[in-house]
Amino acid sequence: MIIFFYGDNNFKAKRKIQELKTKFFQEIDPNEHSFNVLDGATVDLDEISQTVNTGSLFTKKRLTLIENIFANKKISILEELLDYLQKNNLEKSDDILVIYEPKLKNQKGKIVKVSPNGEKDSPLNAKEKKLFEFLSQQKFTQEFKPLTPAELAGWIKTEVEKRGGTIKPTAITELINYSNNDLWQINNEIEKLVNYKEAGIEITNSEIEKICSPAVDDNIFALTDALGSKNKSLALKILEDQYHLDVADEYLLAMLLRQFKIILQLKVALAGGENLGKAGLSLGLHPYVAQKSAGQAKYFDLAQLKGIISDLTHLDYLNKTGQTNFKTGLNLLIAKM
Repeated sequence: MIIFFYGDNNFKAKRKIQELKTKFFQEIDPNEHSFNVLDGATVDLDEISQTVNTGSLFTKKRLTLIENIFANKKISILEELLDYLQKNNLEKSDDILVIYEPKLKNQKGKIVKVSPNGEKDSPLNAKEKKLFEFLSQQKFTQEFKPLTPAELAGWIKTEVEKRGGTIKPTAITELINYSNNDLWQINNEIEKLVNYKEAGIEITNSEIEKICSPAVDDNIFALTDALGSKNKSLALKILEDQYHLDVADEYLLAMLLRQFKIILQLKVALAGGENLGKAGLSLGLHPYVAQKSAGQAKYFDLAQLKGIISDLTHLDYLNKTGQTNFKTGLNLLIAKM
């Protein structure tokens, strides 16, 4: 049997693979002797053949996972693998071969390879296309797409309820903003929130701010640095790069607001005689965030920081009430700084 998973929703795909493994171990291989993982980026056909074809001494079936085969640098590997799969008729075998390709996604009806560094995604070449077409025609094929905002909000609500909790809609939005849509982080934060909150008590924004750890985003630090040094052209370029990467408006605004609030709080604490370690600890900051933010505090005086926070808060209100275009509003705000 061949199972093919692809798509850049790594969390959902990994969870599905874990479910397959758990079922395999429970029903077929309780001692976990007949499961193998191959790194597709470096594997060759001999290793695949030896792993898949070697019968297990302990069970009647074997489960093999190959991940990232489309990232393999060997030019002929995809053609060799396709030929091997077809000649050995593995789709009808009792053994289970799972091929997971996290760097392939459906983009407007065309399958593309996701760039590892945020650059433009690339179309499949002829060999990649042939292998993908064969795999995608298998009976057990699934694409794992990123969740839409509505799907993500629904997923968070369901996950919280599965673990015996409840959460306010505004807190769901706040959690999404804190995590930049990262399901791995959201899953970890949900676990912390449900364990922190007493059963039957609804999770609110207050718990998100108190318990959750915002994603550390060096792009936000870079943007704040550019604003502090009055390099508006660089600030606008960094902002434009974020738009090209489809970073959500709400996330950008939430992270900028948070960063300037941190700078203000640290500036006040340090001016009052606290050392950085103690100030960062009292504010619940990661040491890296505290150090970077303290360095940025020298760019701004207290009046500037309060003014920026007020302007960002007002922009947030205008954006939420549909009175302005977020990108235009933020660009104008940067031009004013």
